[in-house]
Amino acid sequence: MSTCLRLLVILLTISFLAIPSWAQLGNTSQNQSSLQWSQKRTPHFRLIYPKGYDSLSNHLANTLETVYDPVAKTLGRRPRPISLVLQTQTTVSNGFVTLMPRHTEFYITPPQDANFLGNNRWLDLLAVHEFRHVVQYEKAMTGLSKALFYAFGYNATSFINLGVPDWFSEGDAVCTETALTAGGRGRIPEFNLLQRTQLLSRPKPFSYFKAVAGSYKDNVPDWYVLGYQLTNYTRRTFGPEVWDQALNKYYRFPFYPFSFSDKLRKTTKVGVEGLYRLANEDFKKQWSEQQPRNLTPVDYQSALPKVYTDYQFPQYLPDGRLIALKSGLANIPAFVRLDTLKEETLFETGYLNNSATLSFGTHTLVWAEQHFDPRWGMRDYTVLKTLHTQTGKLNKLSSLSRYFAPSISPDDSRIITVEVDTQGKSQLVLLDASTGQVLQVFPNPDQAFYQQPRFSTDGQQVVVTKQIGRKKTFEIVTLANGSTQEVFTPLIQNIAQPLLHQNWLIYNAPYTGIDQIYAYHLTTKKTYQVTRRPFGAYHAALSPDRKTLAFQDFGEKGFRIGTMPFDPSHWPEIQEIPAAPDRSFGPLVQQENNASILSKVPGQDYPTRSYSKANLFNIYHWGPTFSSSITDLNVGIESQNLISTAFTSGGYTYNAAERQGQWYGNFSYYGWYPVLDVSVSSGSRATRYALDRQAPLDSTGVDRWRQNDLNVGLRLPLTFTHSKYREGLSMAVYGNFIQTKGYDLWVRNRNEPGSNNLAATTVSFAYNRLLRQSKRDVQPRWGQTFLAYARNTPFGGTLQGNLLALQTRLYFPGFAKHHSLRVFGGIQFQGASDTYVFSSPLFFPRGYAYENAQRLTTGSIQYQLPLLYPDLAIGPLLYIQRVKLNAFVDGGHALIPVRNNGLRDRYYGSAGLDIIFDFNLLRFRQPLELGFRQVITQERRYSAQLLVVDIGF
Repeated sequence: MSTCLRLLVILLTISFLAIPSWAQLGNTSQNQSSLQWSQKRTPHFRLIYPKGYDSLSNHLANTLETVYDPVAKTLGRRPRPISLVLQTQTTVSNGFVTLMPRHTEFYITPPQDANFLGNNRWLDLLAVHEFRHVVQYEKAMTGLSKALFYAFGYNATSFINLGVPDWFSEGDAVCTETALTAGGRGRIPEFNLLQRTQLLSRPKPFSYFKAVAGSYKDNVPDWYVLGYQLTNYTRRTFGPEVWDQALNKYYRFPFYPFSFSDKLRKTTKVGVEGLYRLANEDFKKQWSEQQPRNLTPVDYQSALPKVYTDYQFPQYLPDGRLIALKSGLANIPAFVRLDTLKEETLFETGYLNNSATLSFGTHTLVWAEQHFDPRWGMRDYTVLKTLHTQTGKLNKLSSLSRYFAPSISPDDSRIITVEVDTQGKSQLVLLDASTGQVLQVFPNPDQAFYQQPRFSTDGQQVVVTKQIGRKKTFEIVTLANGSTQEVFTPLIQNIAQPLLHQNWLIYNAPYTGIDQIYAYHLTTKKTYQVTRRPFGAYHAALSPDRKTLAFQDFGEKGFRIGTMPFDPSHWPEIQEIPAAPDRSFGPLVQQENNASILSKVPGQDYPTRSYSKANLFNIYHWGPTFSSSITDLNVGIESQNLISTAFTSGGYTYNAAERQGQWYGNFSYYGWYPVLDVSVSSGSRATRYALDRQAPLDSTGVDRWRQNDLNVGLRLPLTFTHSKYREGLSMAVYGNFIQTKGYDLWVRNRNEPGSNNLAATTVSFAYNRLLRQSKRDVQPRWGQTFLAYARNTPFGGTLQGNLLALQTRLYFPGFAKHHSLRVFGGIQFQGASDTYVFSSPLFFPRGYAYENAQRLTTGSIQYQLPLLYPDLAIGPLLYIQRVKLNAFVDGGHALIPVRNNGLRDRYYGSAGLDIIFDFNLLRFRQPLELGFRQVITQERRYSAQLLVVDIGF
């Protein structure tokens, strides 16, 4: 590349760096204001955590220091010290690293899903996986990428990291957790289940672009799975330092399209598409060798869907029919009743906690659902709900609880559940199934982690998965006396989903490298293989007559419910538990030569200090940014504090249209129940005006004046989601003040203060209740939104203005699945004698320019539907996922003031079509939306517009 071309590319890159939000803020939700914080410092970490968590945080601090060097080794970069925020009030199991601002957060509640956690302790898994992300980000401190960071801050680093595919970041982290721990996701067959099934079932793999970007037509493995496959193959083929070498080349000069692939090719002689092809061939070969023979016959109870659909967690009804949870590309989660390939929807659920369980007694279904604190986004709960399948009665058994994986007794009288406190500790709790009252809490002297408890078929005992450290076993609890018994010696195997019937314990295990159902006889201590399915069998359920076993069987179109005879005489005995095949991850373990880095963790005591909530500023960006209109260039700073209660920006902005500049500052404080917003600006304004008092008006002048703006107010964003509807309410009140000096125009625009000062208020009220959407839905099938918006000038003065706007949107199902009908209506009032005109929030009919009116009424009917799912790739440049059609009819009526205090009627009417494309560019995973609009008005005026719907940021 020539020197001139290099310079041009760098200049273009710097201009792109000025666009904000190339990387999203990591967390913008808050904990309750009453929470007090502490901190611990180690050589490489600062842990910030709620008071009372000193012991847990101290162990985590030692864990992080233990993994620091091993996790960083193969990328050749030792990161700078970083802050970690420990989130204890949420029931979500998660963790992340972000540069906006640079820090990491761990959510301490462990998951109930064994195919997520594996044989790891939860915080150990987070420590290895998330710290690997820290190391990855640190690689950007190289060459020109490092120089751009010092010039522009983390916005620059985030932009540069756009060229590194998401699949690398997550895949490399999964490789690391798999190589350095006993239970990383690369060791769990279910993690690769979809990828394995598609490679062995389809005539050829999806294109690389489709694998990266996703699809509305097919269920494509996510970037974790894709990334593990590609990074795993690369490390096994080219050695442990291959990604260190490729990233060094990339970050030295990343400023051109497909630079990552080019630098990978220079390192390995193969680019990303070639790597994808070779990795697919390699994994297909090894997975083909593992395929079981003499498959277990299955009778399916759910039909083969045309679109990817999962039927999971089968439960028998007394009459032998089945209940399952249905979800997929075309469906929101719902409980369905299955009857010989026919189905009936019973109930569409709210936001389920991922316990990977469902339980049914005689007539009652029980599950755990996530509920949210109205104001504090980092505090949520898992509550228990029951549904009586005969009466349809829904009952919420708990509030403000942290219950997981509930199981109901066969007689519908009791529920056993796992309660996980805010320290991450678990215990078994027995509840009354009618009232939710606690009947018994079972001791947990071993401080084990409990998963997926289940009543025995006679209701006298409970069996639960018990994990201590890296090992698992099953524990049987006799309810009559509370006695416990471990079924066998704990072992490092990802066993799960137990079912206890008489002397038989049925469970899932990945012994052969494929998850199958096994049986353990409690008396003879012998193990038997129950299923031999090609890709995996899960979640066994026994029929009421004890003659049939139901389970979920995986295929290319998703999980289906299958049945087989419950006949132990046909089960082959497993003489010895085999070691699972490790061809894919074994070489990674050998490369690291440190298979269990956390088997021994020091116990050094790090001192505790208070962390003040007055730490409001944490600058992560400096330098230029463009406004969303692309007409304003800002040079300034952006800040977000580490507990996400204070957001600040400030600097100097230059308006290209007016050719004037202003100083500005914005501050929002989320630490109180209402949010405090303050914004100020001060600088010059300019406008052009006609010099002539009569036609022709062909002479113009420019007037410049100084303007100071202050906006201060409170808003209250609330979340009320507790069902399948997303529900929220937001209220706000602001004071708006404008002061001008030097405004000399002889005619003032009514939407400018002129030479006068303006003191106004803004009050708004917004409510929404929208049905959650499946991936294929273009709009909610049901929903309502309402907005009330008022502005006035209650403080007197020369300028007087009033505006009241009311508008609503209603969503209805269309004529076919995924179609949506939206009806809009709004009305707005402005004062007849107003000397100042406020901007309007009201929708205005398309095809017309907005006009000020004393009273304005508008309406619209819009019908949107998906037309095509082409999955069309045009080389490496463009990939079209979906084409949508939007047809609309708009109307309106306005009373417009005229001279002599009169009013003129003005009617609006238009109709049109939008063709909208969902697509991806340059192999980025982030989807974009772009469309074309044709509008015709009632006056027969045609117009065509380019429609930018969503640029993805």
